[in-house]
Order: sequence, then C-alpha cells, then structure tokens
Amino acid sequence: MLRRAALLALALMGGPAAAQTCRAVYDAVPPALNPCADGRRVTAAFVGDVLLHSPLQRQGYAEGFGPMWAAAEPFLSEADLAVANLEGPVAAGIRRSGGQGVDPGAVFDNLVHTSYPMFNYHASVLPALSAAGVDVVTTANNHALDRFSAGADATIAAVAAAGLGLTGTIRAGAERTFATSVPGDLGEIVLLSCTFSTNGVPDAEDQVLGCYSDETLSLIRLQAARPEVAGVIVLPHWGVEYVHSPLAIDRALAARFVAAGAVAVIGTHPHVIQSWDVMRGPAGQVPVVYSTGNFVSGQPGLARETGALVRLELCMAGGGDDLASALRARMTVANAGWVALRMIRGARRELAMADESGVAAAAQPAHDLIERHVPGRALMPRLVCDGAAAPELAALPVLLQ
Repeated sequence: MLRRAALLALALMGGPAAAQTCRAVYDAVPPALNPCADGRRVTAAFVGDVLLHSPLQRQGYAEGFGPMWAAAEPFLSEADLAVANLEGPVAAGIRRSGGQGVDPGAVFDNLVHTSYPMFNYHASVLPALSAAGVDVVTTANNHALDRFSAGADATIAAVAAAGLGLTGTIRAGAERTFATSVPGDLGEIVLLSCTFSTNGVPDAEDQVLGCYSDETLSLIRLQAARPEVAGVIVLPHWGVEYVHSPLAIDRALAARFVAAGAVAVIGTHPHVIQSWDVMRGPAGQVPVVYSTGNFVSGQPGLARETGALVRLELCMAGGGDDLASALRARMTVANAGWVALRMIRGARRELAMADESGVAAAAQPAHDLIERHVPGRALMPRLVCDGAAAPELAALPVLLQ
C-alpha cells in the first residue's frame, strides 16, 4: 500500500507545460461514524466504472490515458489505498468471438479492442491507472467474461504485470479465494468484489464471484475471522442501470454483508449515483454506498457523467481498555465522504473535480446532483502543489467559477 504523489501537467497560458506535484488535503471531514481507539488512521479512496467506450479508447491509445483522469490523480494518490472498477477485459489478441487473433497494438480496431456491448482494452490502460494512484482493480462485473474464460485469465495476468492488485475473478482451476489482501499500518485490509451477472455469458470455469451466493458470505466471514485481518471491504457490482434508488434486494444483501463482518460496502454498476445507508454490524456503523457512479465512460447526460470519489478514514475501533478488548480490536470506519467528479465530453474527454477553491464550472451540476442523493457528506479538499510557480487559473484542470 504505497502513497504516491500525482504529477500533473498544468499548462501555462501561452507557454509550455510546467510539471507540479499536487496532493489533496482534507481539513474538514463529515461527522464521525464510529469512535477510534487512538489517532492512527488509514485512508481509502474508491472510484467507479472504468468503462472505455470507443471515443475514450481512441483518445487514450493516441495520447495516453493519463490526461483523461489527471484531475483525479491528487485525490487518488492522497489515499493509502485506491480502488477502481475495471469494467472490461484486458485480453491481448482475443477477438469478440473469443478466437485468438493478432494483437494490433494500442489502437481501437473494433476486432480485438472493442466497445459496447463486449469490451476489451489494450494493456496500456493498466499502468496509466497505476500511475494515477490506483492500487487495486475490481474485475467481478457484468463485462468480466466479454472475452470468455481465456479473457478472464489474460486480464488477471495483465493486471499482475502492471503491478496492480485484483479482486473478483480467478484463473480457471485456481483456488477460490477471489479476495486480495493489502497490508497497512492497522493490519491487513481485505477487498472482496462480486457481481450480479456476466451478461448471460456462461461462467463455464466458475471464475467470477457472484454476489447472491452463499460463497460470498462465507468468504467475508472467513476473511474477517483471520487474526491478521483488520477489516473486510465488500465491493459488489449490482443494482439497476440509470436508477438513483437502490433495490430492496440489494439493501437486504448489504445487511447480510454487514452482518457477516464487512467494514464498508462500496457498490458499482448503475452508472449513476445512488443514496447511501449506514447499517449496524460487528464493525460498528458501516457505510453502504450502493453506487459510486462512473469514473470514466462515454455515456452521455449529467447523471451518467457524474461520479463520486468515496473517501474512507479507517481506524481501530475504540472500546474497552482491557487486554481482551485489545485482542478483539478490529477496524472500523471513522468517517466517510465524497468528492464530486464529472466526465467532460468535448473534442477531448477528461475529468473535472471539486476542491475548496471552487467547484469547476463544469462539475458544479455534478456536485449538486450528488448532494441531493447523499446530503451532508461532501468533502471539499484543497489542492497543495509544489514545484513550479502556479499557472494561470484559466489553465487549471479544476476551473474556478
């Protein structure tokens, strides 16, 4: 779990780009969810779907994906752990039919590298996510088998080669762990992702973890019971697309995740923001984020252009001062909040974010939309940049109003 500073290229008016190292600083946080035993904290950031429709692939292959999400880098890199949902395989040379072809390189050829309804991406997206500060990707989603079993295997290999962690899928015939464990100052954090569907593609090798299976609950309990594990965060891919309210069945499933020992539940798939719940469980007051919305996608309209970076501050639960209480100590969420982001659709596709200096004009509607569904938990961090002199305000990725 490595904290990384983001390097942003901020273009000066009428001059060359000047490299700066920027980080997000959170001076204020929402009201506490749980008491902490001491002052130690670990922070985790979660963003939604990396859903690369053809315009995003063409742009990313031509100029690199980094500029597309450069505005999010200080927010991802600030966290001790950052997670994104990789919605689509990274399967070199595998065509939509599942047959092995020739890898065309980093180009959108619509044969190997494809868009909706069966995605497949070039491996260059993975180091770009890593460079932005992402540590782990979730792969259990409805596009996990868009290149069938071989594509799932290839994706796991590509993610590992990029130095990223992964949760939600396994190689054909591998041990059914599905989780990834991240070491940290408070102990191991286990991430476990699952999905409601693989879009009708049969999971012939049983490689994708299903959310509604008893196996998922058993894995949560198993991981939570391990003495070296501080906490388990569950990352379900669920819900109904383009609907802002979670399903009753998903609220019930979230309650089961919480009862099994989850510290937090952070969901994806609807491609829009959904409301949050707080549920009581063994880990205390547990935040349930039903949908973060998209991170990057080609989907039009404010609701689908809007996403949230969900930030958790984690600590060891406060309580009794005796030895028995100390030995039982487990991780809990001190507080949870969100930062608004919006995918800007123009000649180029890029993210706009919000900070205390002012929500970017383009991101203001996204901020307001999230506030309507998740009131009282907005974070307005400030950006602190080192290095070259500050550029003209008009050139900042976050434009002041």
